[in-house]
Amino acid sequence: MKLRRLVAVAVLLAACGATLYKSGSAAPPAKASDAKESESIAVRYARAQLRAAELSLQKAQSMNKRVPGTLASGMIELLADEVELGKLRLQAVMKPEGIDLLQESIQRAAMTLRNSETKLKKALETNQQAPSVVTPADIERARADVEVARLRLEYGRSLSGASSEAKLQWQIELLNDELSSIKEQTYLLGQNRLTQF
Repeated sequence: MKLRRLVAVAVLLAACGATLYKSGSAAPPAKASDAKESESIAVRYARAQLRAAELSLQKAQSMNKRVPGTLASGMIELLADEVELGKLRLQAVMKPEGIDLLQESIQRAAMTLRNSETKLKKALETNQQAPSVVTPADIERARADVEVARLRLEYGRSLSGASSEAKLQWQIELLNDELSSIKEQTYLLGQNRLTQF
């Protein structure tokens, strides 16, 4: 879960970098036959990110085929989400107007909501099968995570007509939430207590 958030922060930062590169990219070289040279650096960067995400997903799926359960299904879903975001990012940078970072952040918030709902569903199922494994506090926390994710997404969607500053503030809040979560999970990993969360 922490790795997922770390990946999410890295992807968001990469998208910001891609936007900066797109705005500063030079005109295509005279040789139009060389497709690689005629693409902007933002497009090449988005293609490279997508390819890396696809390879990570393939590697994880391969590991799980060789030894089932090596990686949790949540991790596979996270990697699949990164591939989907990579595809959307590539499509966006190929448009003349470039990436809409707000829409990308909204997509990521929607994926976070879906993952939170999945986690709650699994906690409820596990609680029915083995009530002592998942405590009522764990279930309540999972419900709170779903509500936070739902409100975060709703807030982001409400910003479509807002000022650039308001949109940026929301995106920074997303990053701060992700960083706080990564910090907590890193600490728990160090204490060997991550499985309790």
